[in-house]
Amino acid sequence: MVKVEIATPKGLAFSREVNSVNIPTIEGEIGVLEKHMYLMTLLKPGLVYFDGDEKNGYAVSWGVVDVTPERVLILSEEAHQIGDIDPGQAKQEFEEAMRKLATAQTMEEIKEWERIKEKAQAFLQVVERTR
Repeated sequence: MVKVEIATPKGLAFSREVNSVNIPTIEGEIGVLEKHMYLMTLLKPGLVYFDGDEKNGYAVSWGVVDVTPERVLILSEEAHQIGDIDPGQAKQEFEEAMRKLATAQTMEEIKEWERIKEKAQAFLQVVERTR
């Protein structure tokens, strides 16, 4: 068993021992089992799920993942249980980001709206994937 914690600025969203955890990272999805080698990587928006069950997980946004042989710590800007995701709100965020990207004038604006767009798109994909 490996202890998994998902923490956000609002507090601890998840803390439990599981057999395995799958995590979306900028390098791709990784699977972590007990006694995994040390690893630190960047989290990207997507689905974190446990014990191979995609319907039992959390939608996360940007952050950091710290893996040790005994523990996985996921620090995310946001984490929502799958059933708590509002597809209408995610769709609205995606559409707003697309509109704002069309009129963005600075690199900072473009980067910020790209992040919002990617998160909303990932949350919509999580909803579709777990139906």
